[in-house]
Amino acid sequence: MEQRLDYYCLVGFAPETTSPEDLGLLAIPADDTALFLDFDGTLVDIAPTPDSIRVGSPEKSLLDELHRRHNGAVAIVSGRNLIDLDQYLGGFCGTISGGHGAEMRHASQLLSGVSCDLARLEHIKNAVMEFAIIDPRVLAEDKRYGIVLHYRQHPELECKVRDFLKSLIDGDEEFELQSAKMAIEVKPKGISKAGAIERIMQFEEFDGRDILFAGDDATDESAFSWVNEQGGISIKIGEGPTRAQYRTQSPDSFKSWLKAQSGTARS
Repeated sequence: MEQRLDYYCLVGFAPETTSPEDLGLLAIPADDTALFLDFDGTLVDIAPTPDSIRVGSPEKSLLDELHRRHNGAVAIVSGRNLIDLDQYLGGFCGTISGGHGAEMRHASQLLSGVSCDLARLEHIKNAVMEFAIIDPRVLAEDKRYGIVLHYRQHPELECKVRDFLKSLIDGDEEFELQSAKMAIEVKPKGISKAGAIERIMQFEEFDGRDILFAGDDATDESAFSWVNEQGGISIKIGEGPTRAQYRTQSPDSFKSWLKAQSGTARS
């Protein structure tokens, strides 16, 4: 019999993994659980451009409540720059990891980040910025330790964007491509959200707790796999193939679930 390879096999997802359970079936004990939350597409809705998202007082109040409920064991783990996250989440006193783990702040202290060839990175950034000027249908997002090309408004440009970035860093020893929703990022090798979570779990507030990580993007899949291997809980926000154990349809439904956990006690 002829073997059929579908799209998801070709892009690296295991064929027909077990379908995630509905998130409504899950309840967590706050005093035993460390929360790791992606930002875009998880706590806030995806917007046409990175700087057009909306973060209101309900999201900030929820994070403050979660931080209190989980005794400080709450972290934002995002691909955004740390400075961008501060702009939207100013006042949040929990741990924040930006740039897929390249930047981190804990207990109000900035921690050492990734080491990479900054001169080489600047050369890459300049080339990507020029590409975005030549073709204004794409949007370049500068990051401290990387750069992203978004094609959200023109998904037909995916191959063009990928081919350009691949040619730019082909054979590079320090940098690699990271696919995301309607975007492709150049980032240093060796950093990931999984690595960020592992590092944060060494902090006193998190040590010994069960891990819960929620995300929505391809950038979160490696973290889902790592969390699963640690015996933790992984949650996918939205549609699409995933290695996560649970799924909910939107940031709103996820935040509603988080709020409903307030009365959950240790079993």
